[in-house]
Amino acid sequence: MERPVLQPILAPFDGFHESEHAVTGTCLISFDRNRYSVMSRAARRTVQVRAYAGRMVIRCGEEIVGEHERHFGRNRTIYDPWHYLPVLAHKPGALRNGAPFQDWELPPSLHRLRRRLGHGDEADRRFVRVLSAVLTDGWSRSRRRCAKRWRAERSATT
Repeated sequence: MERPVLQPILAPFDGFHESEHAVTGTCLISFDRNRYSVMSRAARRTVQVRAYAGRMVIRCGEEIVGEHERHFGRNRTIYDPWHYLPVLAHKPGALRNGAPFQDWELPPSLHRLRRRLGHGDEADRRFVRVLSAVLTDGWSRSRRRCAKRWRAERSATT
């Protein structure tokens, strides 16, 4: 009965539920009883959350300030450590103790670099500079620069 009047959908269906949320001072939003991180520049602002079936896209104005896999459990906090990188520039010690960095699985080469730099405030500051370069210059360029610097330091000590 309805079939003759059905019309084709001309555009792909982008199914999501959108809602507004306030970002805390710790760069988190609450959605469906879980907390998700956003980029630090969105702290204490209002964001729009698009909740798709399997992922979340968080916008502040036109800028995407967070994307996460959607979680359906309760009382979980889902961090993306890269969201907190600008905070590390001012508080590098958070790299050792901050919740967003506790279970951070770094790529193997960054993990090796972190071990080589050692421990303490100066090592943290140096590693944060490397992470900042990864964000601004990209992974491959930063990796080449690190390798070049290590070769130079190694040859200077021998």
